[in-house]
Amino acid sequence: MRRVDPSPSPSSRPSAPRAAPSGAPAPQRPTVTSMLAQPAPGVAATGAVSIAPRKQAAWTRPTPLLVGSAALLGVDLALAITPRASAALTALETLLVPAWVAAVVSLERLRKALAGARVEARRPRLALFLLAFVLLLACLGEKWLLVLGQPVEAPGHRGVALYRTYTVLAFLVALGGLLGRRPLERLLAAAAEHPARLMMMSFAVATLLGSFLLTLPQSLRDIAHASFIDGLFMSASAVCVTGLAVHNVAATYTPFGQAVLLLLVQVGGLGIMVLSTFFAIVAGRRLRLRDAAVMAEMIDADSFARLRRNVAAIVLFTLVIEAVGALALLFSFLPHHQIASGPVPGEPLSGAGDHLWAAVFHSVSAFCNAGFSLFGGGLVPLVGSPAVSAVVAALVILGSLGFPVHDELLSRIRLRLRGERPPRLSLHSRVVLLATAALLVVGAVGYLLLEGRRSMAGLSWPVKVMASIFQSAMTRSAGLNTVDYSLMGPATWMLACILMFIGGGPGSTAGGVKLTTFAALLATLRAELRGEEAPRLLGRTLPAATVRRALGVAFLSVVLVAGLLLVLLVLEPHDPMGLALEAVSAFATAGLSANITPSLSAPGKLIITVAMFIGRIGPLTLALALANQARARSYRLPEERVGIG
Repeated sequence: MRRVDPSPSPSSRPSAPRAAPSGAPAPQRPTVTSMLAQPAPGVAATGAVSIAPRKQAAWTRPTPLLVGSAALLGVDLALAITPRASAALTALETLLVPAWVAAVVSLERLRKALAGARVEARRPRLALFLLAFVLLLACLGEKWLLVLGQPVEAPGHRGVALYRTYTVLAFLVALGGLLGRRPLERLLAAAAEHPARLMMMSFAVATLLGSFLLTLPQSLRDIAHASFIDGLFMSASAVCVTGLAVHNVAATYTPFGQAVLLLLVQVGGLGIMVLSTFFAIVAGRRLRLRDAAVMAEMIDADSFARLRRNVAAIVLFTLVIEAVGALALLFSFLPHHQIASGPVPGEPLSGAGDHLWAAVFHSVSAFCNAGFSLFGGGLVPLVGSPAVSAVVAALVILGSLGFPVHDELLSRIRLRLRGERPPRLSLHSRVVLLATAALLVVGAVGYLLLEGRRSMAGLSWPVKVMASIFQSAMTRSAGLNTVDYSLMGPATWMLACILMFIGGGPGSTAGGVKLTTFAALLATLRAELRGEEAPRLLGRTLPAATVRRALGVAFLSVVLVAGLLLVLLVLEPHDPMGLALEAVSAFATAGLSANITPSLSAPGKLIITVAMFIGRIGPLTLALALANQARARSYRLPEERVGIG
């Protein structure tokens, strides 16, 4: 398939600055420091209009505002949640918001004035300003709620830590709004032209915003569970569609917090760029050439016309499948009346509060391969329900196939309905479908043999077979389970690690190295053992570039998982095999755990968060995002052999 080159055309690139005349000083770009120290002069240039920013009050200038805010931050941290002092300090910080807005606006005018003589002034980037402004107001609003509505019983109360978190976050947002806009804009501009960097940045921004929302008191049933690290972990787990959780979702989060978690799962499953492009298409906006090229590269579209069709089809297909799955789960959940109640201790099916909400939540979680559940005991109490197991397993497998396979299968169905003969499936689709079926059978047989007399000892044989198939399907990257993994043996954990590491299909919500990578490695190994020149797969020869990419993904994945596991073994005192399951599950965004996640230390949670983030964007994508663009070489080094094996 032909790829669209995302690089801009030569005519769209900015021209290089002209060299300064001999003896004349080279023009220097204005820096933030020079802007803060320099008065607002007019600009005198030939053919340019002199721009003189208005004289501003001393208390709205950036430098005194930053110094005063830093001093206020220190006092506020020292007197956190002291009733009268905290209310007075929060009121003072609220009154500084208009001064902050005035300083940002004046700084923008000064930038335009300094740049007006040499370059054309660009439209101000309102999105960054509005985001900073909303976050600043949200931090102050939450501080007011803590001061006025949350009684503090002891100095070590969780409300003190949360109040200080909002204080520091408000200061950082204000500081970034004043000093960080230009560097941040340059960073966003550089990322917008690089698909790998754009993907990494979009997931990082969504994770940070989600962690802030999940730390709000409105998202938590008890403020004692408020922790920014826990919020960051849960947000990363949702955006990266992993499913690992440090808290019980229903018992810890309010319906608002559950909705935020589900929204993050949906955004992470579809992809932020796919959603933004879809909304632009629905609104009738025309995509810029550069944005369309980057988007086409990310979803592997071979033309801009096909890009619009692919994006719309991805979103609509996802929503339709999730709606059908929610309807099927609703009828499966209705006989269980405990689901309609809130969290009740000792009742494993309680927590959702409503049958419809439980059906929607689990349908989205299953199709996006997220693995979150609203039930206190997860899906373990429903191990004997054929309807629930069949619907959830079908949603997980469909989500793990990937849109390219969905598109081909739907095209074949349409041609069959028209009475036409469909063409042969592509090599990609055949590999994904055959590998999914093969691993599903291998995993089911393995679970049945290893756990039939262990964790499944109390189940009947039909339920054992159904539970084994379900657990095997979940290793595609789902994280839901109907059998408690803490009761399983180390051999079963190792089998789960292997299946999770392989993962699902490319272009899907599944993680791992992907089924096609595993198939390409097997084909390469077979070709090497047989002495063949090129690896063959299902009657086709694999290109050398595909083999190199598969080797790169597999090697990077093994190195990253080994490094993350080594750090976890140093930091955490848990069972080594359980930590291995945790590390592979996080990297493969699978979400299966031996109930170790809630007991991880803060450094351990951060390590797992990093593993989930790398696993979601992919190790090769991360390497491409961090690497500089390779330069073309006009020479070739001489070859020389090294001993192998």
